[in-house]
Amino acid sequence: MINSKKSLHISLKSDTHMGFKMQCVQRGLSMQEVFEEFASRVASESNDVIRIMEQLIKDKQVKSVKKYTKTDIDSIFSLLEAEDPLKGGEDG
Repeated sequence: MINSKKSLHISLKSDTHMGFKMQCVQRGLSMQEVFEEFASRVASESNDVIRIMEQLIKDKQVKSVKKYTKTDIDSIFSLLEAEDPLKGGEDG
């Protein structure tokens, strides 16, 4: 079997990158080694990383609901401001 490699370009927040790199260096690991191992465990459906992925799904859903709720609140306030009887529009 030929072991060819694929490259991957990802973007991380600066503080995430710095913290990740520090943790890797402290343990004598490269970021490449850690990403390779993580991806390998995902591919083999290892329970530990699948739990992490399941938690990411939950976090993403909660974030989506919070964002949706914020949008709803903004829309409601906009409607209330537009229909505010205390502003004294043409009818007042």
